[in-house]
Amino acid sequence: MADTSQPTPQVDANIERKPFWSKPAGRVAFWVCGIIAVAAAAVALIGAGQDGGHGLVYLFGLAVIAVLILFAIAAGEAAGQTMRRQVARNQAPSTTEIGFSAMESFPDPVLISDQRGAARWANAAYRELARKAGGFGQSFGLPTVDRLWAGSGGGDGTVYRLARAAARGEGACELLPPLDLDEHGVQRFHLEAAPQDGGLILWRLMPAGEREDGASSALSDWSQHSPVALFSLRPNGDVPVANATLRDWLGLAEGTPFPPLRDMLTGDGAKRVLQTRGGEGIARIDARLKARDGIESPVAIAVEWAPGDPGAGRAVMYGLSVTGAPPGVAQAMSAGEAAEPRPTGRTLDDMFGNAPFGVVRLDGADPETAIIEDVNPALVQLSGGKALPGIKFCDLFNWEDGRSPTDAFASAMAGSGDPAEARLDHDEKGVYVHLAFSPARGGKRVAYVIDVTAWKELERQFSQANKMQAVGQLAGGVAHDFNNLLTAVRLNCDELLNRHPVGDPDYSELQAINQTVARAAGLVRKLLAFSRKQTFRMETLDVGDVLSDVSVLLRQIVEETVRLDIKHGRDLPMIKADKGQLETAIINLAANARDAMRENGGGSLVITTARVDVDTVRNAGAPNPREGDWTAIAVTDEGHGMDKATMEKIFEPFFTTKEAGKGTGLGLATVYGIVKQSGGFLFADSEVGKGTTFTIYLPGHEPTEEETVELEQAEEAKTVEKAPADLSGRGRILLVEDEDAVRQIAAKTLVKRGYEVVEACDGEEAYEILEDEEEGFDLMISDVVMPGLDGPGLLKKARDLLGDTRVVFISGYAAEQFSETLSEEQDVSFLPKPFTLTQLAEKVKEELGEKSE
Repeated sequence: MADTSQPTPQVDANIERKPFWSKPAGRVAFWVCGIIAVAAAAVALIGAGQDGGHGLVYLFGLAVIAVLILFAIAAGEAAGQTMRRQVARNQAPSTTEIGFSAMESFPDPVLISDQRGAARWANAAYRELARKAGGFGQSFGLPTVDRLWAGSGGGDGTVYRLARAAARGEGACELLPPLDLDEHGVQRFHLEAAPQDGGLILWRLMPAGEREDGASSALSDWSQHSPVALFSLRPNGDVPVANATLRDWLGLAEGTPFPPLRDMLTGDGAKRVLQTRGGEGIARIDARLKARDGIESPVAIAVEWAPGDPGAGRAVMYGLSVTGAPPGVAQAMSAGEAAEPRPTGRTLDDMFGNAPFGVVRLDGADPETAIIEDVNPALVQLSGGKALPGIKFCDLFNWEDGRSPTDAFASAMAGSGDPAEARLDHDEKGVYVHLAFSPARGGKRVAYVIDVTAWKELERQFSQANKMQAVGQLAGGVAHDFNNLLTAVRLNCDELLNRHPVGDPDYSELQAINQTVARAAGLVRKLLAFSRKQTFRMETLDVGDVLSDVSVLLRQIVEETVRLDIKHGRDLPMIKADKGQLETAIINLAANARDAMRENGGGSLVITTARVDVDTVRNAGAPNPREGDWTAIAVTDEGHGMDKATMEKIFEPFFTTKEAGKGTGLGLATVYGIVKQSGGFLFADSEVGKGTTFTIYLPGHEPTEEETVELEQAEEAKTVEKAPADLSGRGRILLVEDEDAVRQIAAKTLVKRGYEVVEACDGEEAYEILEDEEEGFDLMISDVVMPGLDGPGLLKKARDLLGDTRVVFISGYAAEQFSETLSEEQDVSFLPKPFTLTQLAEKVKEELGEKSE
């Protein structure tokens, strides 16, 4: 702590001293000598007759000696007084007297105080200023500077900051706020604080405009403490002069040289600033400042180089925040400074203004009736400019959705586990917020308004994803068993149709069963497509050829009132997709377009293909599209279009705008699943009354030499007319199927057509048969999903045992990794369930080829 004792004034030589006998010791000596003289005289007179003449003479002599001593004391003191007066006349005044005399008559007000602020001495100018400012009040003591400026904010923290600087042994000067002296007008002063010996501080008030800056004060006071950093710059990056703001941001002590720019900025920030030299005008550079306490803060630097002297630059640095100061560096304190905190200025107000969420001060404790006293910029922006001082806090929110302001505010103030939600009417959707309140103090309260719109959207997306995942799991979980049942029904129905041909009374009923099975199988396929769990066989495709092949079917789907126009783009890249699934996606889009134009009496359905680059796909809204060329397939109709609310839900499962019974709501969900599973993107653009365009983006694929040969062979095969198939044949077949009904009817059918069939109920049994059979098999037909060893696992484990055996997998649902296996294993065929007896026989005939003849 600073020394609080009163300073001891120094005594000058020209002040007269008191006579010796006026002091306690002198008075005692004087009276002792006087008593001795009187006593000696009395004894001499009284005892003269008894002792004779010698005693009288002796005592009389003792009295005389005492009187002489008294005279000597008096004479010596008088001589001393005379000598001191003479010395005082000839001696020069002391330096202390000269200093205090000079300060007493100094025109600027001067005050001396201790480090705690207690006033010790003031000159006449300061006392006169205190009288004008009314600082004396009812006290007889000298008023301090902050007391004089009490009506002007107490110096706005200036006195405190200067006192702290002086306590550190540093001199400092700042401009004080205006001082109102009533009839004497308003004056402004610079206040300078200089540390003195003995823990004292000398305060000097200098009228504004009369202060003389020295060489060390290269910038005026107002610029020293501006809210932005100002500094000069040399071509080598040195910073010769900068204001106090930059010094504070960097945490530099007074008098410490500024580091070069490369040490202030991270990365290549300094290099980019210096590269602006030689340019015209002001250049702006974004950089990161190495601020105090190791904090890196984003800043912007505006630099201009002198036109006549390209070696001199001047720059302004401002933090990317509301106040302009780099975040986190304003008033950081170390643990060692906790006992003597630094001045924090308006740190709380800065935190209030810079908060990334809404903060509002209310004039009452009840937020339902309170009026807004103050609000930060974040809430003003969040509310679309509605949150302003003077309005009712409760009126900011929209309570039309059933929420009660009383319940919401009570829940927020109670701090319950469930957040208090409200909605601000900022745009069409509104802004969802969570409310929190601080404890009431002085009958007032602070409210915090946190934007959770993005959170709510994530919750909605997460809920939608969970719903889609649930449907996908349901589809994947039941599709295998359901398709097995459908396969058994269809195969047995086909067997009965062989016994009851056309014209038989039972034919129509059996055919109705088959149609119902087909509809059920189509619904399962849609569910699997939506959940992206279909079995894909990826192959290299030419989109133009795919559209040409499907165009015949498309013309059958659309009505006579709809004009179909297919426009083929040039130089389309090849794609890799499942042809059947891609055709299904295009057919579904065409069917939706037909239905949308039906209400308008028809229109044009245009399918356009084009080659696009990755930027086009990215601009359409695709996140992180693959680099390279893409193929775009746009399906455009002239239907009634869709509004924004409908557009947000069109890809959701079971959502439909059609009447009940006229749509399952899985059409677009199926298309979306197919496109996503093919590695592409699907976007919709619609306007009410003008129509809709669905655009499929598929990544381009560069075919290998083998794929090129396969494409050429496929083209040649198209020109060869196939003869009617003879479904009978020969060969040994291993049939692996865990569903007994499917295995038995399939084996029975193949045996009737001349094949030798060995049955296995699972993968383990099939592997044992392969190990034991020396003759081997010409074909293995295996289910994909089986308990224990599944179809792909059996293929991998028994590859050596199979040799040249052809493989056909059958399944109604297969895992995604099987799609990859199927695409890689080109010698493996796939037959989706449910299939007919004819389809099974054709697939076997196709695989065995000449051997079955």
